[in-house]
Amino acid sequence: MLTRTGAGQRGFSLIELVIAITIVALLLLVAVPALQTWVSDARVRTAAESFQNAVRLAQSEAVKRSRTAVVMLTDSTPSIDAKPTKNGKKWVVRLLERSTTDDDEDSLFVRGGGEASSGDVTVGGDISLICFNALGQQTGLSGTANGLSVDCDKSDSTAVSFSRISGRTLKVLVNLGGKVRLCDAEKTFSDSQPDGCPSIAS
Repeated sequence: MLTRTGAGQRGFSLIELVIAITIVALLLLVAVPALQTWVSDARVRTAAESFQNAVRLAQSEAVKRSRTAVVMLTDSTPSIDAKPTKNGKKWVVRLLERSTTDDDEDSLFVRGGGEASSGDVTVGGDISLICFNALGQQTGLSGTANGLSVDCDKSDSTAVSFSRISGRTLKVLVNLGGKVRLCDAEKTFSDSQPDGCPSIAS
């Protein structure tokens, strides 16, 4: 009985193997920078959306409980004892004390997060504290009145930005009426670019 050998059983030659490895290496060289940009953009979006949700949570808690609620940027561990920090990479949503006897920490602390910190995202805008009244609108309480030693930010368009060295910059905008919006700072808002930021916030 004859056993068939030859072309049907031969493996890769050294030249074919080198060519295949070269092609894979070239594909990786093209794909890796794009993948790094995608990961960077995803981390920025996660941090920005998390803060946007925190602002909306503070508003809803203020309306629901008919009292002042704040969203605070901090570098401390998110807790009732966290202190406001400009451009902090973590956030805390909490209620303000109504009086010196209103100090039940479990009821004052609502939620905290640190997506910008874990994603190595830079936070900008020189904001540390945004406060909302019982109507869900921004209120400019002084640091003495709010008990946190830092004045609440209150402007026509409060903007907190989120970015990384490589990648896009996203902004969370809060206006005096309480409207909250996430926008791309590299685009200008228009009919063709609804995800862009208004020119005043770019």
